[in-house]
Amino acid sequence: MKGVISAGDKLTAEAGAEILEKGGNAFDAAIAALLAAPLTEPALTSLGGGGFLLAIEKGMLPVIYDFFVDVPPKRVENPDFYPVYVDFGSAVQEFHIGCGSAAIPGMIAGIYQIYKNRCTLPLKELVEPALRYAEKGIYLSKMQASFVKLLEPIFTATEESKKIYTVNGKLIDDKTIYKNPDYADFLRRFAQEGSWFFYEGDVAEKIERLSVERNGLLRKEDLRKYRVQEKDPVYFKFRDYDIFTNAPPSPGGLLIGFTLKLLEDTNLSSFGSTKHIGSLVEAMHTTQLFRREYVDKHIHNEELKLLIEDKKIFDVYKGFFTKRLNLWGNTTHISVVDSEGNAVSVTTTNGEGSGCIIPGTGIMLNNMLGEEDLNPSGFFRWPPYVRLPSMMSPTVVMKDDNLKLSLGSAGSNRIRSAIIQVILNYIIFKKEIHEAVSLPRIHYENHTVFMEPGFDKNVIRSCERLYETVVFQEKSLFFGGVQAVTGDFEGAGDPRRGGYTISVK
Repeated sequence: MKGVISAGDKLTAEAGAEILEKGGNAFDAAIAALLAAPLTEPALTSLGGGGFLLAIEKGMLPVIYDFFVDVPPKRVENPDFYPVYVDFGSAVQEFHIGCGSAAIPGMIAGIYQIYKNRCTLPLKELVEPALRYAEKGIYLSKMQASFVKLLEPIFTATEESKKIYTVNGKLIDDKTIYKNPDYADFLRRFAQEGSWFFYEGDVAEKIERLSVERNGLLRKEDLRKYRVQEKDPVYFKFRDYDIFTNAPPSPGGLLIGFTLKLLEDTNLSSFGSTKHIGSLVEAMHTTQLFRREYVDKHIHNEELKLLIEDKKIFDVYKGFFTKRLNLWGNTTHISVVDSEGNAVSVTTTNGEGSGCIIPGTGIMLNNMLGEEDLNPSGFFRWPPYVRLPSMMSPTVVMKDDNLKLSLGSAGSNRIRSAIIQVILNYIIFKKEIHEAVSLPRIHYENHTVFMEPGFDKNVIRSCERLYETVVFQEKSLFFGGVQAVTGDFEGAGDPRRGGYTISVK
């Protein structure tokens, strides 16, 4: 077995699998998939965005590559920054886009640094699948086409975006062959020159020119200052397992650890039982208090990840959790493992996209400065050049130095609840990885419990007695999109978001 890859789309997974077949390692496959994903999953990611990669290499300590976006200075009084409204059927959501919503992108710097540090094949080979998709064209899956349709106001926001995402005035769909020749040209150049021309060369100048013309914030000096951060992951024990996940200033990993520590010595009974769901809801409730009272106030403090080891603080919340128990009766992820013991867990996003295309590249810039989740104190309140926090949490579970599970999820604030439930399903309830990913999920937020169908009516009634409870009619992408692979070369793509797994023998 050469390896296995699980990704948010079949074509993304095929790009990585092609590289595994050529003898590439897990990092080679992940890079190929990351370069293909902006084409195959255009509503979820872009080289104009950012992300995080958790690297596990046999015999080496795990490392987080943080290539998420930085905040540019607010140079203009009235930036190109405006709301669009997206109809999700049951609700209409407001997003802010425009060139003024774009933060400093880190994707290209991150991909190139990981390539230099971890990959074995020439970059020219790693861009080939994406290059072929961009030149010859692809058909989006029905799932990905539906995401593009949802975000139609963004994909048609500018003349430049219309040139890429519409054909004869009609938005691309699963029946439209879709090409991006400018992106192909960009990939060729990237394979030859690396990331320099994007951050310091003529593409940086194009970004500045676009930004000045459209009243955006980005300038060439911002791009020149950008650096990928290599960090120690958050580490914690959960029963007999070692878990590594994303580190601050992104709080998702710390909060996953906190929730699992609350549940560590709790008897969860069987999957879907009142004991299981009640414990999960109260652990999420307690974690939300911990986040509000400690984490959000110290988000850029280097010592933040040590909070999980502070017994005095933990015991206060553990006591609250125990008392509560007595009351009961647009993001994508890629996971890869290879035969050499390497594992990659990488989550990336473009937000919803700003609608602004970098001239001559086919790349849409992010709208992270317009994401309410990332700007809880209000828009344009972050100091310049800080790394924006994120809930993205690439995660790896090990036991006795052997990989057990590599996983991550899309889904904004639902990322951590999705990851926690898949870990519990796999470790505690001993489910096969396919079932662990596809079983119904819950999510707790702001005194409301959201539930997928499939739970017992008595469990739902118990929830309704204590919390406002929303039961969905069918499984939904609201509950995240987990892509997972195991150390036994099994994998699972989340059906909620069209995930796909390929094993390469």
